[in-house]
Amino acid sequence: MTLRQTIKYWLYGRCPGFAGSFPYFGTRVYFPPGSKSFLAACEEGVFEAPNVRLLTALAQPETHCLDIGTNIGLMSLPILNGVANVRVISFEASPNVLSHVERTIAESVYRERWTLVPKAVGKRVGKTSFSLSAQADSLFDGIRSTQRVPTVRQVEVEMTTLDFWWHEAGQPKVSLIKCDVEGGELDVMCGARECVASQKPAILLEWNSKNIAAYACRPASLFDFAVEAGYIIYALPNLIGIHSGLHLEMQMLSTESFLLLPDQSRPFPSL
Repeated sequence: MTLRQTIKYWLYGRCPGFAGSFPYFGTRVYFPPGSKSFLAACEEGVFEAPNVRLLTALAQPETHCLDIGTNIGLMSLPILNGVANVRVISFEASPNVLSHVERTIAESVYRERWTLVPKAVGKRVGKTSFSLSAQADSLFDGIRSTQRVPTVRQVEVEMTTLDFWWHEAGQPKVSLIKCDVEGGELDVMCGARECVASQKPAILLEWNSKNIAAYACRPASLFDFAVEAGYIIYALPNLIGIHSGLHLEMQMLSTESFLLLPDQSRPFPSL
């Protein structure tokens, strides 16, 4: 890290009286001790900046944007800051970060447009086991352990689907879905078929081979979903169009970020 980055990490990460929160996109973000999300924000300036720029460009004013696996909210805040009158719904189930993101939202200047749903998201409604790492490694928490960091314990959490939330919310306009749930992304998409078919949102998700292996999920299954839903997949950051399951697997060797956009050449299927 540069000297400035090191000072920022020390001040907000360790200095008594300052540690535990830091200024970010016009508000303060609270985080657990040693948070790797906070460390990445110090190192990068803007957490996952290329994806943030894309999300902000795709989010539409007067619509809802869904942040699935929000962690401490670093992807939600740039959207709220950069897009007029957008509403962000952040879904997060991990007890490692829930109290922190709750406080961030409660004290945020964007609190009127920012809602937290403290649940996991998948393909069914109910309860599910949830794998927790150490607080510092909360980025890796999820329904199943991916073995990327040690699992500390299992807890039971509430789970919903995006379709259930969407109907309960009155079927609002949704322009964007960001999904990063450590391997469970396809389950989230399978539980969002009605919302996706109706709203045709842009979808940015993580698709990591080690993570999806924990779900016994084939890499090409995301391509199959996209074809069924009437979407085209693009590998980020270069927006390379994906034309087959094999092509998707090849792109996964160099990136884990993919963008799904509606295929305008054919109508969406009725589900």
